Amino acid sequence: MTSRPHGFKRVVVGLHPTASDRNMQLAVELALLLNLDLLGLFVEDSGLRDLAGNPFAREFRPLNGGWHALDIDRLSSDLELAARGAARLFADAVRRLSTRSRFEVVRGPTAQTISALSQGGDIMLVVEPTGVAERIAQQLSWSADAAFRSVAAVMLVPRRVARNVGPVIAIAASPLDPSIDAAAGIAAAAKEQLVVVRLHDGTIDDARLDAIAAESGLAIRQIAAARGAQSDAAALAALLGGLQERLIVVTRNKVDREVVAALAATRHIPVLVIGPAESETQPA
Repeated sequence: MTSRPHGFKRVVVGLHPTASDRNMQLAVELALLLNLDLLGLFVEDSGLRDLAGNPFAREFRPLNGGWHALDIDRLSSDLELAARGAARLFADAVRRLSTRSRFEVVRGPTAQTISALSQGGDIMLVVEPTGVAERIAQQLSWSADAAFRSVAAVMLVPRRVARNVGPVIAIAASPLDPSIDAAAGIAAAAKEQLVVVRLHDGTIDDARLDAIAAESGLAIRQIAAARGAQSDAAALAALLGGLQERLIVVTRNKVDREVVAALAATRHIPVLVIGPAESETQPA
């Protein structure tokens, strides 16, 4: 096994103006577990400044006389203060890391910025916001839709994470689904059991699983899902039952995105959505 058998290289976390240190701590824990570099991004959406420059734009200040024209100088000052605060949060959190870490302030449309910065081997954290202010800020500075359109893997993290120990689950839509290898690498790093949930009618080559087990030292278990489970979050959640998993790994477009989000919310554990294998993206 290599030092990074899962194939990932970097965690990317967005730090918006009202973010707590929860997002940062989750990113650091993931980087520590998988021996990954860490990139912290403060994304200043250019749409904010464009809005402030609109003479018809207004903001409501309940403690200061109701509606006022947006003040671009005040907005710029607030954003600079928020960026400095995020930088301090990042610097404090990464002290435990032995891998490389970097903090950047980037400006531009959120979707285009994320697309330009993402790389193969990245895991982008998308953390469910915990409050109204955080929900608004996240919509402005960190877009889950943009993350899913990037080349990076996306980790959906629920508002409350139930546990950080337990099996790692691969939901496999085919015998060669790349989620199996990714989940195996993560399970090996975490020293946990690997559980493969089969969404297909066939069986996974025993020799392949035996090779994974021999190389990694993993205990591997297989569970067969009913037909159509990739579109039924309740059926998948019931199938997982009392496994007490710490992480679910799925391949992008193999399981409905709404099901992925529902699994994270109902199981209260992160779901990692990885890209397809290169052989699946190239024409025959």
